Amino acid sequence: MNSKTLRLRILGLMFVLPALTTLISLGFAAQVLNQYRTRGKPHQLAWGLALMIYAIAAFAEVIGSISGWNDIEFRVYYLFGGILLVPWLALGTALLLLRGPEVGRARAGYIGFVSVITVVGLVAIATAGLHGGFINSTRIPDNCAMYCPREHGYAFGNILAFLAAAVGNIAGTVVLAGGAGYSAYKTWRAGMHRNLTIGNILILAGALIVAAIASLTRLGYYELFYAGQAAGVAVIFAGFLVIASVTKPRTQLA
Repeated sequence: MNSKTLRLRILGLMFVLPALTTLISLGFAAQVLNQYRTRGKPHQLAWGLALMIYAIAAFAEVIGSISGWNDIEFRVYYLFGGILLVPWLALGTALLLLRGPEVGRARAGYIGFVSVITVVGLVAIATAGLHGGFINSTRIPDNCAMYCPREHGYAFGNILAFLAAAVGNIAGTVVLAGGAGYSAYKTWRAGMHRNLTIGNILILAGALIVAAIASLTRLGYYELFYAGQAAGVAVIFAGFLVIASVTKPRTQLA
């Protein structure tokens, strides 16, 4: 296999995987939002919006992998995929698990946190000045396009975007993974249908895959980025489908 053939195959894979992630996210979002339409549960709306956020970020990757990344595509990808995705996914988990007056403050606190992260992220992305030298190919741009310590000349918006992504992803992952783990333990301990436990374990695994892939990009490793994103959302989707197969009332999702 010559170098040109290998390069074409790699470019094809770079397009296929984010496209697959986009389609899975859209299908998943349609199912969850349809549940919200019929049942009116706030956590379903939050999850549906989060999955739309995932689809927007993945679609920016599709365009970038086909025609080459530009300033707008990277801003869209960084805002929706790097800042908003995980906190909004975790918002659905928080709204599901933190019900009742005894946890009202915790629920309101996390809603406020997501609101602040969303506003700060929008302002930061709008005002950040990007380093164009890191946005010059069909590969996912290096995070230094937004901010990294070894480069100079970043504006306040760049640092703000970096902090919003770091804080939002750390807090969101703790809530999302912790909520799924807690629900898996709770359903197992209560002797409920085993699909509830299995589904929550799958959601936990998918959340950890997404978090791990994001962490690798922060360290400069991008080789598994597209595959990891597609795998992460597919595993989370599988978890929801397993849980949805249980028709008993008062089903606990996470």
